[in-house]
Amino acid sequence: MLHARIRSSVFLLATACAALAGFASRARARRGPQAGIAPAHWVAVAHALGVPGEIRGDVFRVDFSPALPRVRMGRVFLAPGALDPSWVTFGEQAALGWMVGRVTLTSAQAPAAIGQLAQAGIEVTGAVDPLPGASPSITTIYFREVGEAAPLARSLKQALGPALRAPASPRRFGVGRLDVAAIERVLDRRGQPVSGALVFRVARPEQVKCCGVPSDPLLVFSGLPLGPATGVESRFAFQSLSAGALVFGRLAVRHGEINPVERAFSVFGIRTVALAEPLVDEQPRISFLYFFGRGKALELAGGLRAAIERIHHLPPVTPP
Repeated sequence: MLHARIRSSVFLLATACAALAGFASRARARRGPQAGIAPAHWVAVAHALGVPGEIRGDVFRVDFSPALPRVRMGRVFLAPGALDPSWVTFGEQAALGWMVGRVTLTSAQAPAAIGQLAQAGIEVTGAVDPLPGASPSITTIYFREVGEAAPLARSLKQALGPALRAPASPRRFGVGRLDVAAIERVLDRRGQPVSGALVFRVARPEQVKCCGVPSDPLLVFSGLPLGPATGVESRFAFQSLSAGALVFGRLAVRHGEINPVERAFSVFGIRTVALAEPLVDEQPRISFLYFFGRGKALELAGGLRAAIERIHHLPPVTPP
């Protein structure tokens, strides 16, 4: 019943993997040596996208900011910093380049964007409405592809066009009446004030790797570590209201953690609104559980603390 209710608010718009023959032919067509990637290589990627990025370990991450109208839930306008950011990450594996990313658009814009991504040869692995009831409705699209980094960046620019904008400078306003120190004590972790919201990020307790099963004939994604730089993390934001607060975001969960997290949420008035599985053959399998809550800030923080404890309660799984 839980899964039926959750999945009624999420729609997946692509199969988990393209047909193996098609996937292999795209990769071979885009094959190119990428060993010893130098910073100049990423300069070409940033130039193709028209947006600067940063090197994070062995990958290159670009955050961007589509021009969205102000989003509201009921009468409450959501703080810009509360919304999940759009991003794309580039790297290399098995002598081939790869790209994974996520873009949030209005639901009216999403169908055209999905079509343009497909036309550009970029695989869409899923899409979800992360805030049912929001106005305007928004859709988060997940995508990936293999090939040389700069051509991939040009294809993405062709597909998303004006959506690939550099993020605006963080606005200089605080987090309203939120008691930041008290919320951080309840959660036992530090938050980050971002454009009117208090944002928390939580990594998975175990290492997650892509494609632990042999469904990728060219081994482009096989064994690829998945972490915060590739979006595999929990992220949620608190926003102050005239009376109380709201919290919303997503938790990166394993299947066995969904029901325990849901039970923890229900005690504190937080509701699950969507469940998405946009990753491809990762080990262990990870879903994104989207949620929304409104009430007293410390009670909401207690619900998130309880949910995070349920996530970290299961014994870590080491991918093969």
